[in-house]
Amino acid sequence: MVLRVLNGLLIVYLMILSIRIILTWFKGSFQGKAGELLKQVTDPYLEIFSRITFLKQGMFDFTPLAGILVLVVALDMVNGLLVYGRITIGLFLASIISALWGGLSFILLLFLVLGVVQIVSALFSRNSESALLRVIKLMFQPIIDLVARFLRPRRELSYNQYLYISLGLIFFIRLLGGIVLSRLIELLYTLPV
Repeated sequence: MVLRVLNGLLIVYLMILSIRIILTWFKGSFQGKAGELLKQVTDPYLEIFSRITFLKQGMFDFTPLAGILVLVVALDMVNGLLVYGRITIGLFLASIISALWGGLSFILLLFLVLGVVQIVSALFSRNSESALLRVIKLMFQPIIDLVARFLRPRRELSYNQYLYISLGLIFFIRLLGGIVLSRLIELLYTLPV
């Protein structure tokens, strides 16, 4: 009974935390009593992760994602206890790998969307230098820089060429990573200890 209640509480807190994170995208969304209550419930938990410096990279702040992933692993552990009556090393490792891959997969999907938006806007828009597209290009630039350092071509490539190569690599990593990690996770679940 206690595990079922804990399972329910974790699910509810995950939902509340997700709402809190989504509302940060909109100005003025925390005005009023409901917004203040939401901040009081979620901010202490999120502040734990805000102290981890490597979660903040440039304009990106991955602390909310880390907070969600820790809750997902905890939820997996509680579900493992409910279903199997125990937590094995395999279940624990599979939960961590699954959560990490879920976070990385989300980030890869985000960059895929950003890259496709750039390509579509370049093909169909006369104003490819709008403020939104400049921000998207700025967000995608670390990926372009990473690919450029990795490839080190003999001749300089254009931004669009790097963009196409980057999108291909991101798609390939997401596809292949999903296949390989799903097999690994299945294998870990079968570990008896």
